[in-house]
Amino acid sequence: MSTKHDSTEVRRSIRQGWEKVAAEYAKDRLGIFGRYANRLLDLLHLPKDSRLLDVGCGDGAVARQAAMWVDSKGWVIGSDVAAAMLRLGQMKAVQDTPNVTFCQMDAERLGFTNASFDCVTCAFSLFQFQDMDQALTEMWRVLKPGGRLGLSNWGPGYFTPIASLQRDLFRKFGIKPLLNNPLVFEPIELRDLFARTGFTAVKLIEETDEVWFETPEEVWAFNLDMGPFPIMLQQQLSTEQQRELTRQFKAMLKHLITERGIKSTFHLIYALAEKGGVD
Repeated sequence: MSTKHDSTEVRRSIRQGWEKVAAEYAKDRLGIFGRYANRLLDLLHLPKDSRLLDVGCGDGAVARQAAMWVDSKGWVIGSDVAAAMLRLGQMKAVQDTPNVTFCQMDAERLGFTNASFDCVTCAFSLFQFQDMDQALTEMWRVLKPGGRLGLSNWGPGYFTPIASLQRDLFRKFGIKPLLNNPLVFEPIELRDLFARTGFTAVKLIEETDEVWFETPEEVWAFNLDMGPFPIMLQQQLSTEQQRELTRQFKAMLKHLITERGIKSTFHLIYALAEKGGVD
């Protein structure tokens, strides 16, 4: 049974992980997160006068895109626990989307009054929150009645065929995740989460995207850009073990290399819901 101390340490590790990788993550090596952000907003049919909150915003991929959608009556706020991510988001926003602001905030304790927003988004961050139900409950709370929620999530078959190979390798080295949350969601799991936290009119859109890596080194760099992962390695493996894991990881991908590179299929689930049944 986890203790309050354990919980605090996990939260700190996750935040520190994202602080450390912020600059590399923000490069979006594959050019996917901006594209996925635009797709999420397109599915939401964001009204021009919307007040939108992007939870777990990172460097603002969704928040900055949303700021381009709304007019002078709308506004956008991005929240995240990692200050380094927020600084990068603010720097990018100054250049192209000055009508978005960023604030450091825990998704499970959002510092906004009830019914403050028309829309809430959360892109590839839900599984990073220690208590996903509490985070969704907070999103529900700050939404106006009839307000819309939009989530981007990794779906079954994500990162195929690399995911299964690296999962076996990580198990071999005894690497354990910081959280027990699923990285990949089954549709029924998302529907259950929404039902428990009061959302209605749930709609799930499953899509796939073909992504190419140039080399095994680029695949490994993609993993290292995911905040908690390097922290997990540092906490659980010696320096020598980390070097050996890296060597074995790159070696196991060599048979996947083609003239174009290494192909991976990303499976996504976009989840839309509403705050219904509230007067």
